[in-house]
Amino acid sequence: MEGTIERDDLSYSHEELMDWPREEFANLNAVRLGATSAFTVAQFLERLDVEDRRDVLRQLSTERAAEVLSEMDEEDAAEVLTEMRFPRAIRILDDFEPDDAADVVAELEPDVRDRMMAGLEGESRSSIEALLAYDPDTAGGIMTTEVDTAHEDMTVDEATSVIREFADKHEDLHYVYVINREHQLKGTVSLRKLIQSSPNQKISAIMRTDIQGVCTPDMDKEQVALLMAEYNLPDIAVVDKDEVLIGVITHDDVLDVIQEEATEDIQKLAGAGADEDIHDDILFSIRSRGPWLAVNLATAFMAALVVKQFVHQIEMLPILAAIMPIIAGVGGNSGQQSLAITIRSIALGQIKDGDSMNILFRQAAIGLINGLLIGLLAAIMVAFFGGPIRLSVIVLAAMVINLAVGCLTGALVPLLFLKLKQDPAQVSSILLTFVTDTGGFFVFLTLGSIFLL
Repeated sequence: MEGTIERDDLSYSHEELMDWPREEFANLNAVRLGATSAFTVAQFLERLDVEDRRDVLRQLSTERAAEVLSEMDEEDAAEVLTEMRFPRAIRILDDFEPDDAADVVAELEPDVRDRMMAGLEGESRSSIEALLAYDPDTAGGIMTTEVDTAHEDMTVDEATSVIREFADKHEDLHYVYVINREHQLKGTVSLRKLIQSSPNQKISAIMRTDIQGVCTPDMDKEQVALLMAEYNLPDIAVVDKDEVLIGVITHDDVLDVIQEEATEDIQKLAGAGADEDIHDDILFSIRSRGPWLAVNLATAFMAALVVKQFVHQIEMLPILAAIMPIIAGVGGNSGQQSLAITIRSIALGQIKDGDSMNILFRQAAIGLINGLLIGLLAAIMVAFFGGPIRLSVIVLAAMVINLAVGCLTGALVPLLFLKLKQDPAQVSSILLTFVTDTGGFFVFLTLGSIFLL
C-alpha cells in the first residue's frame, strides 16, 4: 500500500544486526538503532568486545542505553559501564530501574562501585543500597522499590493524579497498591475499577482487601515465580514482617528468573557451569566443566574396575563384552528419563513433603515394567543373532534389574539432594551414570558367569 513504512525502515532486524560487519559499526543508523528492540541490541552487543560495545552505545541516548544494558548479562553491563566516561556512566545508571541497577552495581569492582554510588543522586543511591542488602536469589534481590501506591484515605481523583505522575516515569502499571499512613499494605485497586469509580469516592471503599501472592523479601526467587504462576499475577507485592510494603516484583523479572533457573538446571545436569554461556572465555568454561569431568572420570574408572574383575569370563565368552554396553546404556537412558521428570517437578514445586516414597515406588515400577518389555525385545534380538537361550534369559533379567535401578536412582538422587537442601540438578547425572554403568556391568557379568560358564 502506498505510504506504508516497512518495518526495516524503522528498526534493525535481529538478523541484520547479527550479520553486521565489525568494520562498519560507524555506519549503523542511530535512528533505526534507537527504534530497535532493546533485547535485540543487547544480544548484538554481547557478541562484541567492550570497546565495540561502547562505540555502538554512543549512538544511543542515555535512557535508551540504560534499556539496552538492563537487557544484557549483568557482568557484561558492568564491564561496559566501567569503561565508559564516568559522567555518562552515572547518567545511564541513574536511568536504570532500581532492581536492574542493583544487579549491575553488584558486579562492579569494589573501587568502581564506591565511585559510582557516590556519583548517584540521593534517592537513586538509597534505593540501590537497600536492594544490595538482599540476597540476589531472594524476592528482595529481584524486586524494585518503585511502586505505584495510593493512601486508603485518598479520593479516587487524588489517587488518579498520583498514579498519573508515576505512569509518566514507568511503563509497568497494572494496578495500584493501597497503603495506610504507616505504609502498610491494605489492598489493591485495578486501573479499570479506578476509572469506573466516582472521583469523590474513597480508595478504601473500592479497594480489594483479599490480596493474593504477597511475599516476604527472604522468599526464594523460584518460589516467587511459582507464586506468580499460581495466581496469574502481573506483579507481586513484597512486604516486611510488619506488613510494610517495601517493593514489588514485576512479571519481566520473574520471566528472567524462570529462564535462568531452567538454563541452570539443564547445564548442571550435563556437568557444565550453571552460568556458562556459549560466548564465554575459554578458560572460564574449562574451569566450569573441568571438576565435573574429573568426577565423571573417577566414576568411569570404578565401572572399569568392575569389568576388570570379569576379564577371565569375558575371554571365555567374548559375546559378553558386546552385550554389556547395551545393558548399561539402556539402563542409563531409563534413569535419565526419571531424573529429568523428577528435577523438573521439583523446580515447579510439584513435590511436597511425604511424596518421596510414592515417587520412588512409582519410578521403580516404571523401570521394572519397561525393563520387562525392553528386555524381552533384547532377548529376542539376541536369539535372532544366534545367541544361546540362556544368554537371552540373562539379558532379560539384567535389563529388568538395571532399568528398575536406573529409574529408582534417577528419582532418588535429586530427592536426596533436595532433602539436604542442595541443588538437585548438581552432579545428579554423573551419579546416575555411575550407578547404571557399574550396576549394569556387575549384574550382567555376574549372571553370565553363573549361568553361562
